Amino acid sequence: MSTEAVIKFRERTTMFTTTKDAEPKLMELINSIEDEANSWRALHFRFNLLQEHYRSNYQIKIAVNLINDLLKNNQGGLFVLNDCNLYLVVKAATKSQLDKVVFQLRYLFADDPLAYDAEGEENPEFCEIYDLSVAYDQFLDATRKKIVKSAKRNAAQKKQEVAAPSTADAPAKQAAKLENRAASSLSGVPVPLTAQRLANIERDLESADLSRVMRRQPICAAVPNMMVRRVFDEFYVNIGHLKQLLSANVDLTSNRWLFKYLTQVLDARMLDMVSRNANRFLDRPISINLNVETLLSDAFTKFDAAIKPSMKVSIVIEIQIADVFNDMSAFLVAKETVQKLGYRVCLDGLTSLSFTQIDRERLGFDLAKLQWNADLESDLKSRENKHLSDAVKHCGPNRIILCRCDGRQAVDYGQALGISLFQGRFLDKIIDPTSKVEN
Repeated sequence: MSTEAVIKFRERTTMFTTTKDAEPKLMELINSIEDEANSWRALHFRFNLLQEHYRSNYQIKIAVNLINDLLKNNQGGLFVLNDCNLYLVVKAATKSQLDKVVFQLRYLFADDPLAYDAEGEENPEFCEIYDLSVAYDQFLDATRKKIVKSAKRNAAQKKQEVAAPSTADAPAKQAAKLENRAASSLSGVPVPLTAQRLANIERDLESADLSRVMRRQPICAAVPNMMVRRVFDEFYVNIGHLKQLLSANVDLTSNRWLFKYLTQVLDARMLDMVSRNANRFLDRPISINLNVETLLSDAFTKFDAAIKPSMKVSIVIEIQIADVFNDMSAFLVAKETVQKLGYRVCLDGLTSLSFTQIDRERLGFDLAKLQWNADLESDLKSRENKHLSDAVKHCGPNRIILCRCDGRQAVDYGQALGISLFQGRFLDKIIDPTSKVEN
C-alpha cells in the first residue's frame, strides 16, 4: 500500500464502502493494519452462495446499509467483491456489535438456505469471523487465495461470454416477474416483504402520486368545559392505502429491517413533496414522523434549505422511541441539529411503561406521545396510574399528547392525569364530523 494511501486511510475515523476495484483495495487494507492487528476483526459473508434472486445489487446494497448503520462510529471498511462476496474489516468492534451484524444479515436473507438450513439452524457457511489478533495470517492467506481463485473464474467466464452471449440474467428476471405476479393481487393472504419485492416497490414509488395516500390527523387541545381546539396536524403516509396504490398484496411490516428501509424511502419522498408544495402542506402547523437516519441525510438538508425560517417553528419532527434507543448518540446529534434549525421534536411510540422510564430533561425533546391504554382506565388510583401521573407532572402536562384516542373515555382519562393534548379518531369526528376519511 502506498504511503499516500496509508495516510488517507489513517485519516478516516468511520466506515467506508468500496465496490470498485474492491479486491486490491481489500488486500491493501489488510496489509496496512498488520502492525496493529490486535484491535481488528474481519468478517467474510459468502453472498456469492446466495440464490440468484437474493444476490442482486439491490439486496447487497441493503446489506451494506445495515452494516454501515450498525458500525458507523467504527473505523474500517466494507468491500463488495465482483462475485458478491462481502468483506468487513473493522477496528475496535465489540463481540455484541459483530453478533448483531451477523444476526441482522441472517434475518435479511432468512428465506435463503445460506442463512438457515432446512431445520432452521444457522448455516455456518453464511459468515466466517476472524479475530485478527490471533488469525491475521490465516485471514490474509484465505483472502488472497479467494481473490486469486475468483479472478481466474472471472477470466474463464469472460472467454465464454465472447464465444456466446450470456443468458445468465434470465432466471433472475423470471424470478422477479413471478414475485411481481404473486404480489400484484389484493386477494388472498398477503405475501411477506422480501428484498426483491422491496426493490419492486421502491421502483414503483418513483412514479407514484404519494399525495393520494398522504393523511392529516389533528392533534387537539381538550380542556374540561372548553371547546376542543385544533393545534397542529400529523402528516403521514397511510400504509394500507399505499398498498392499494401500488397494487401490492405484500405484508410491508413482515420484515422489520426491510420495512425500516422502506420508511426511509418514504421519508425522502415526503420531504421532497412538502418542500415543493409548501403553500399547500404548510398552511397550518404540522408534525412529520421521520427516521433518525433521515434527519442526518442529504434529503433533510435539502428540505431544510427550501423551508422559510418563519415556517420551521410550526413544524414538529416526530421520532420513534425505538429509533432513539437503537442509537442514542445518533438521536442526540439529530435532535440537537433540528432544534437549532428551529424545529420542535416529539418523542413518539411511548407506552405507559416506557413513558415512566424516560427523562425529558436528559433527552431534550419538546413533546411526547403517550399511547392510550384502556386497561389502565378502570382505577385511576392504581399503582400504575400513580406512577404515570407522577411522570406526566415531571415531563410537563402541556408537553404530552395522548394518542390513539378512539372514544370519550380516553380523553376523560387523559384529563384526569392532567393531559390536555389528544389525538385519535374521537377527536377527528369532533373536528370534522362530515369527513369520510378514516385515519
